Amino acid sequence: MSKKNNTIRVKLIANPGAGNSSDTAKNLKLVNSYLEENGFKVDIALAKSKEKATPITRQAIKKGYQVVIAMGGDGTVEAVMRGLIGSKVRLGIIPTGIENKIAKSLGIPLDLEEACSLIALDNSQKLDVAQIKTSKGKKFVFFEMTTIGLTSAPSSDKNNVAISKLSNIKDAAANLIQQESCPKVTLTLDNENKIDVETMLVKISTTTAVGKNFMAAENAPLPGGLLDISVYADFTKAELLSYYAALMDGGYSGEVKIQHYQASKVKVKTSPKLEVMADGVALGKGTVIIKVRKNSVCVIAPQKEPAIKELQQEKVDELSVTPA
Repeated sequence: MSKKNNTIRVKLIANPGAGNSSDTAKNLKLVNSYLEENGFKVDIALAKSKEKATPITRQAIKKGYQVVIAMGGDGTVEAVMRGLIGSKVRLGIIPTGIENKIAKSLGIPLDLEEACSLIALDNSQKLDVAQIKTSKGKKFVFFEMTTIGLTSAPSSDKNNVAISKLSNIKDAAANLIQQESCPKVTLTLDNENKIDVETMLVKISTTTAVGKNFMAAENAPLPGGLLDISVYADFTKAELLSYYAALMDGGYSGEVKIQHYQASKVKVKTSPKLEVMADGVALGKGTVIIKVRKNSVCVIAPQKEPAIKELQQEKVDELSVTPA
């Protein structure tokens, strides 16, 4: 795409509540200008709650838009992605949230003008997502992580990050107090390898970087098509809460007790039944099956360097289903 081509209509879905809401009008004006300079005609839709972005996206697909742009934080991007799954429509991302974890993991610039210029280049790649199926048959697509057991997760789009952190730590503490100390968890990896463990927390991630606070392993890129499964076995309640607080405050702690596995599909059964949360959405209790859905979303992002692909392949060769 370029200014020399015919003008291309794009749907820009913006969340006015993302990031610093006082900057929304100014940023929208700038983004509209930058996109027009790159040869786009921009149709703007405001998703005043991020959940509204999904039906807006589906309507844009029906109307024939070939590019839909999500402008906001991770929640807004995820909502637009859910509307795009299975379609050929390309996703552009303009990150204006607090943490912008998805944009960072894809290498998308945080600068507004640079993000718009990237969309004009139209370097597309297919993105894997994960689908969780609950014991009641409900299916839910997630893009960052699912937690089983300790389900409190940070609300990254809140303006007051300090208050958000404190609130989440309090929620985690309340969750732990009510939880049994030694829940029995059975993991079945790729329908073959069964692992029995006692743990209060299992975390399943889908992206190479889900924010500094929840990196499962320092500088460890996730190979395509695999889930990263972290099991917090042998943690006391005090240790788990301390670890959780440390992660929220400063990122990876170097804790060696965490067990790591990788698989394209995992079944998690717990006794007693533990709470399940995916991308901050509570899904109830009970057994879940999580699998990778490959090449589900076409996203406009910088082209991957060959060195990165080689590094990812090395990780595939090195990792097995035994604990790290």
